Amino acid sequence: MSKSGPNLDALNKMIKRLIKAAPAEHSEKLEPLPRLVRAFLEFDCDSGRLVAAETRIMSSVVDFNELRVTPAIELAASLGVRYPFAEARCAMLHRTLQSIFDREHQMSLDGLHGMKKADIRKYLQTLAGMNSYVEAVVALECFDVSAAPVDTKFQLWLISKELFSAETNIPDMQHVLEKHIRAGDMLKFHHGVRREIDEWAPKVWPKAAKIPSPILAPPTVNASTATPPAKVPPVEPHPVSHAPAKSSAKSGAGATKHAAKARHHAGKGK
Repeated sequence: MSKSGPNLDALNKMIKRLIKAAPAEHSEKLEPLPRLVRAFLEFDCDSGRLVAAETRIMSSVVDFNELRVTPAIELAASLGVRYPFAEARCAMLHRTLQSIFDREHQMSLDGLHGMKKADIRKYLQTLAGMNSYVEAVVALECFDVSAAPVDTKFQLWLISKELFSAETNIPDMQHVLEKHIRAGDMLKFHHGVRREIDEWAPKVWPKAAKIPSPILAPPTVNASTATPPAKVPPVEPHPVSHAPAKSSAKSGAGATKHAAKARHHAGKGK
C-alpha cells in the first residue's frame, strides 16, 4: 500500500463485499432531527448500547426542545461512564441542537427538504458541534445525498485492514469513498459497514477531545472572524522597601511609651 494513498484494489473489493453484505431490509426512514440525535449516539458505538441509550434519553424528555435545554452533563450521566466518549458526544449534540434552534427558531429541520443536495451538506456541516459522521448519515439517509459516513471506529478498521495509511484522516477517507462508490450503492454500503464493524473494537482508542459541557450551549462563534482576547501585560513586582516597616516599629514603640506615661499620670491623679 502506498504511504500517500489508499490501496485501491483492496478497497474496491471491500466496497463490493460490504454492499452485498448489506441487510436486505432497512429500518423505516426517519425525519432528519430524530436521525441526527440517533447518529450522535451511534458513532463509535455498537448497536446494543445505542438502542438502550436512545430509549433511555428519549423517554426522559417530552420533546426535542426539552432535550436541547437539558444540561449536556446530565445527558452524559444518563449514558453511563462506560458509554464511549459520553461527555464529548453529549456536548456536541447539545451544541448542535442549540445551533439548529438559533437558525430555525424552532426544533425542526423540515426546511432542508426544499434545499439542493449540495446546500443540505453545507447547512449540516456548518452547525456548531457537528460531527462528520452525523452530517453524512443525516444527508444520506434523510435526503438521499451520496455521503460516506465515517466515524473513528470505521477509520481505525480501514487502517487495520491496510486499506488506508495510518495518517489518513476521516475527511480524506470520506472523499475517497464518495469518489469510488456509486450514489445508488452508498446506502447499502453504509448498512453493510455498520453490520461488519458492529462488534469490532480497536485495541487502542484515541483520546476524546475535551469539549465544554455547559448548562446551555454557548453562542456560535466563527473562529475565522472571532477577535482574540487582548493580552494583558504582566504586572511587574515593585521592590519592597523595609524603611516603612522600620518607621512603623518606631512609631509603635513611641505610642506604647506615651500610653505608659499617660497611665502613670492617671495613677498619680487618683
